[in-house]
Amino acid sequence: MDTGSHILFGVTLAGTALFLPEVAADPYLAAAVVSVSVVGSLAPDFDAAVRLKSRDAYLKHHRGISHALPAWPIWAGILSGIASWAWGVGDHSLLLFGFALAAVALHVLFDWTNAYGVQFLLPLRSDWLHLDALCLTDPFLILVHLSAALSALYGIGPHTPWIFLFAWAITLLYAGWRIAHHELIVRRVRRRYRRNLAVHVLPGLWWFRWQYVVQTEEGFEMGVLAGRRWLPFRHLPYSPPHDCIEASLRVSSVQTLKRFAKREYVSWAELPNGGYVVTWTDLRFWREKDWPFRAEVRLDGKLNVVAEEIGWYKRAWEAPYV
Repeated sequence: MDTGSHILFGVTLAGTALFLPEVAADPYLAAAVVSVSVVGSLAPDFDAAVRLKSRDAYLKHHRGISHALPAWPIWAGILSGIASWAWGVGDHSLLLFGFALAAVALHVLFDWTNAYGVQFLLPLRSDWLHLDALCLTDPFLILVHLSAALSALYGIGPHTPWIFLFAWAITLLYAGWRIAHHELIVRRVRRRYRRNLAVHVLPGLWWFRWQYVVQTEEGFEMGVLAGRRWLPFRHLPYSPPHDCIEASLRVSSVQTLKRFAKREYVSWAELPNGGYVVTWTDLRFWREKDWPFRAEVRLDGKLNVVAEEIGWYKRAWEAPYV
């Protein structure tokens, strides 16, 4: 999920601690719980510091080892230790560890529901795991958790802990429904394209709008499902082979994309100066005007690499919402 969502989820997670009498009675302990819950909800994304090196390095490592199962108790131990010392509540370090661990785990599990995915089984498996069920920013979940936080802040509604518990109950039911709905849509797409080699369906910003890409022996079929309406967008044939494609394979950004991509696609074009531009993308993340997630390599006429770049070329509010 996006940073704002993670922070909001950390706040509402901390709110459930008010069921515990010792937390409700001690403002310092309550502050410590909020600290570990909010920071724990952000901690796996501290790998963003790698962005200072390069976008290639960031995309190579983001949602990797910092999100992996072995990292969960490490983050929780560090955060609970600091909070116990900072707030002077060492007697409750185990409680703080539990909330920090829950916050980190929820961060990774929410990331798992997105189409971008997460490598939380490192170092045992390097697969990018993704459920393709929730957008990076889900308006419904934002509304639920923001309403709970504001209701508690202004004393609206039932006793405060129940507001937060109700928000999390809705969240679990909603996530389960979206995961099940995604599976139903995947089955619909498979029935329509019976000779498919692979099918990917990504959520739109609205509940009943899904974006799909299907790989067949002839190429790729892309389109949108809006309720019961099929809105095919285009057929994309496989790109013709060329030596410039082979030359681009040695570039770091291309290797990074290929390690991540599920449905990689490459295209090339000859430049007026006699050189070439080779574009690699993951077709799961298509949109009408271009490929928002791509690696581009420019080569001269002798197939020497002149320049390379990789990244997301879209605004946060533009599709696809990953």
